[in-house]
Amino acid sequence: MRVLLISANREMLPDPVTPIGLAYVAAAIKKAGHNASILDLCFSEAIEGAIKDEIKIYNPEVIGISIRNIDNVSYPNSISYISAIKDVVDTCKGSSNAKIVLGGSGFTIMPEMLFDFLNADFGIIGEGEETFPELLEKIRNGNSFETIFGLVFRKGNRIVKNPIRIIKDLNSLSIPDRALLDNTRYLKDGGSGNVQTKRGCYFKCIYCTYPLVEGTDVRLRSPKLVADEFELLEKEYNLSHVFIVDNVFNYPLTHAEEICKELINRRLKIKWSCYANPGFITERLVDLMVKAGCTGIDLGTDAASEKMLKSMGKNFNLYVLKDASRICNNAGLSVCQSLLLGGPGETMDSVKETMENIENLKPKAVVAMTGIRMYPNTTLAKIAEEEGMIQEKELSLTPYFYIAKDVRDNLVETVEDFSLGLSHWILPGRNIRMTEKIQKMLRKYGALGPLWEYVRGVSKK
Repeated sequence: MRVLLISANREMLPDPVTPIGLAYVAAAIKKAGHNASILDLCFSEAIEGAIKDEIKIYNPEVIGISIRNIDNVSYPNSISYISAIKDVVDTCKGSSNAKIVLGGSGFTIMPEMLFDFLNADFGIIGEGEETFPELLEKIRNGNSFETIFGLVFRKGNRIVKNPIRIIKDLNSLSIPDRALLDNTRYLKDGGSGNVQTKRGCYFKCIYCTYPLVEGTDVRLRSPKLVADEFELLEKEYNLSHVFIVDNVFNYPLTHAEEICKELINRRLKIKWSCYANPGFITERLVDLMVKAGCTGIDLGTDAASEKMLKSMGKNFNLYVLKDASRICNNAGLSVCQSLLLGGPGETMDSVKETMENIENLKPKAVVAMTGIRMYPNTTLAKIAEEEGMIQEKELSLTPYFYIAKDVRDNLVETVEDFSLGLSHWILPGRNIRMTEKIQKMLRKYGALGPLWEYVRGVSKK
């Protein structure tokens, strides 16, 4: 069958992100004997025309639409992508009789709501590399599809969501089909390519949707296969920078170390960065990371107050955070401290404590989010319901943010006032050092890798 896969993501901040998930699915579809093409709308200026032209040329029998994000998760500068995604779906319907299949991390978080709103034929929650080819076979042969794991569909007047499918052996998957993507453009405008070394999230952060999307069992890719992919990106696609998209690169610790050793042995020139957990930072690992080409890590810190670290469900305390920052600074590894302020129990004292402690850690950059986007089936949503803030069932496609009552009236202004004169502080909710103008300026002058590595000295707007 002919399958057109569309990446609906058009968000350019903090950077345009290569749709690696869709490239994984394309490779799986081809492996199953079908034809696959990708239409990436990220850089398209005329969306409707681009979709119509591609459909006319390719004449797909099935169209898969990947929804990466529902909104930009920033407060108070909250931007919803739902209407733009609906335009994509509606254009596909008006231009083709192909079956419409929704998927992606954004869809998996709120599948029933999105399926109903967008009125698609099918949806796939979680990992699609096995589910999509199975669905194609059922469609082609006219067989029943109702028992397919990970499938969302209509049965009469109801929406049915089958149990999510978790792929246990990631090494069985084909590498992403990057030949279908504009890798050069993503390096130029986005600063890097991307690689995945594992799936699944073991941690218990109260707001996080990773366990909903990838499951709670951590499944690892072979360090050799990861290094093979790095080598391919450098030698075949001429990529000089890569971002590791794992929710946490350095857990399990031994897996991260083995990947670094493989990269060191290859003597690659490629540079990379990642998300990391402060609870698994060691001098040995950081030394290996630097030798393997790592230039920066984004620590999922959230807070730097003992009370708030516990409230947010973090697996580390303030002492561990300080030690992790010391190790990274001593090794010359750039650190971005990412904060989520306003969580349950937050007070002005804890906000100020976090900001002062973070600044004392001397990070290369700080990304401070004010308010926390809430999603169904998370601990934070249940806390909000217990506090009478909102009923979990009322959470919808419209962004709703948790901000503790004691800081609700002046959190944004307090954080902005603190960051005055601190050119390494990024406030997405206020468009401070997080604008397309700044991004384009830095990329124009050859800045590669995470933009936060270059924000010192950049003006606020």
